Amino acid sequence: MIRQIFAISLATIVTGCVTNQGLTDAGGRSMSLEAKGPFSPADSRFNAFVFLEPSKDYSTDAYERDNGRAWSEVIAWDGKYSFFDIQLNTDAWYAQSTEARMLDKSQFIKLANKFGIPESNFTEIDQVSPRIKGWIASKGDCSIGRFAKRMKGLSAYDNDRGLSDSVVQFGTCSHLIASAETIAQKIDLITKTEKAELAQKYAKIGPLSAISLSKKPAPELHFNASWDGVSDNISGDVEQKGAAQSSFKFHINEQDTDCEGTSVTATSSKSTGRWKFTCENGLSATGIWQKKPDGKTTGSGFDAQKREIKFNLTS
Repeated sequence: MIRQIFAISLATIVTGCVTNQGLTDAGGRSMSLEAKGPFSPADSRFNAFVFLEPSKDYSTDAYERDNGRAWSEVIAWDGKYSFFDIQLNTDAWYAQSTEARMLDKSQFIKLANKFGIPESNFTEIDQVSPRIKGWIASKGDCSIGRFAKRMKGLSAYDNDRGLSDSVVQFGTCSHLIASAETIAQKIDLITKTEKAELAQKYAKIGPLSAISLSKKPAPELHFNASWDGVSDNISGDVEQKGAAQSSFKFHINEQDTDCEGTSVTATSSKSTGRWKFTCENGLSATGIWQKKPDGKTTGSGFDAQKREIKFNLTS
């Protein structure tokens, strides 16, 4: 079996609510992902390509959330087995709980297992300047890393204590020209000098391709739902927007209204997450979905009047 890592950009959180703008987190920020497309090494916001040998093998994609307040870039190669996944909080910083999650060895072990790196090769990084909280490891040609880091300088806000503003994950057994330790210490926002050097190196290579998240087209999905006091027979289509987000479209005959929805995957588990529906006539509902051990996906929740809605997905 071909081993692959699907790097998920802009990790979503479980808690959310429904607004006119769609699914939001507890702070009212939009959780919807907007794909920005592929980027060249010189157009990247980060200097990850500095640590990679120049090659046509790389594919890239960028995403943003909450009108650019969160930015993510993914570089993949070797059939998506090798990757860099960098996420930046562009105008603030992450909570200490995020740093604690990056220091969680159990999560790093999962990444290490994919590359055959034993725990005896792990190195914990818990430093203040530059602020880095997480793990790195290497074995032979393979190197991995998972850490939070401060990339931006201190802001003018009184409550800015220099906490991490970015999350970095990488794993590969090819094309690296720097050690995992060097990457952890030196990966940062790209400088003008680095941009110029990368532009020169890749001038003859040509544009890189966009990342395809799967080699096969995403399967067509449909859903069937019942909404107490609204309709017992709702059906519609589901479109996968990426590894962590899907969209819904359906019509409620009894209300003569069109509706749409969004679901996002939780960071703690790929088998559950949040969803929301909104309709043109003002109806809205939100709830939780989960994928059961038998592979079936179901969802349940309530609208503003506490009326229950249940649905299941079918292919």
